[in-house]
Amino acid sequence: MEKVIPINTSQNAVKSAADRPPKNQLSHQLISDKNQLRLHQRLQGSLDVGSLINHFFVWLSEQQPLGSVEYVYPDDDISLISGSLRVHKAHYTLRLQKRYLGDLTISSQKRFSEQDLFVHEQSIGCLAHYLKNALDFRAMEKMAFYDALTGVMNRKSLDELLPKETKRAERHGYDLSVMMIDIDNFKIINDRVGHIGGDQILKHASKAIRQVLRISDLPFRFGGDEFVLLLPNTDLVGARSAAKQIMASLGNSAVEINNHSITPRVSIGLASYRHGEHHEELIRRSDQALYDAKKNGRNCISLFFLR
Repeated sequence: MEKVIPINTSQNAVKSAADRPPKNQLSHQLISDKNQLRLHQRLQGSLDVGSLINHFFVWLSEQQPLGSVEYVYPDDDISLISGSLRVHKAHYTLRLQKRYLGDLTISSQKRFSEQDLFVHEQSIGCLAHYLKNALDFRAMEKMAFYDALTGVMNRKSLDELLPKETKRAERHGYDLSVMMIDIDNFKIINDRVGHIGGDQILKHASKAIRQVLRISDLPFRFGGDEFVLLLPNTDLVGARSAAKQIMASLGNSAVEINNHSITPRVSIGLASYRHGEHHEELIRRSDQALYDAKKNGRNCISLFFLR
């Protein structure tokens, strides 16, 4: 393992590992075996990055006065913070066997001592191993349940989560709506800009959809140029409002591909869960609403009302 060392800090006191006194002069500064064991106990058993950072923050707070621990891993758009940011900061880049694992910033209201910084380096070396496992697990989850092109969940995830959401709506009596979205004339767009250009359109549509969703909303790529959204605690009126926001989001920007400016349009079908129905029936009704939107001229929203 490469030694984890600070690469930037607000304090001038931080030195590289090569600048430190020999280890035998620092023996009194080593983290005790008991404290190291506590740190391992806090971190082991979790493959969630956020939980690891929280556990590490709590443990480190027990060792020294602390304001916050901030973790950033731009390769996977992860940005987390535990605690409240303070004025004095020590910044570390995490590497394990030459693999980049993100950046960690530790802050405090008071300046860090040499002992504090030494504890950081020792404990971050431990944290790095658990972060590697969590990031690997996260990557495997994405491969299994997320669409690699658009970044939203895939059909397999929909098949797993839709029955759970309908059962939850049934049990608690709250609204649940399904939105089915299809990019209009996608075959014509593909013929015009090629399949690589078509992929760019799909990425653009996915981004526009996600920009207007709530945290609780669940987007999926249903297949081809179709997307499905699960909207918990949302009736048809709320789903229609969300559909209008998505259409507006798409209409506000164009994609430039091979000297072609393309603003994709979509047709949207909506249906809301009704008491006692099977989840496949809910999908069927939203698909029927989408078919009606296509039949009515595309670039519109169709709702499946119960008769």
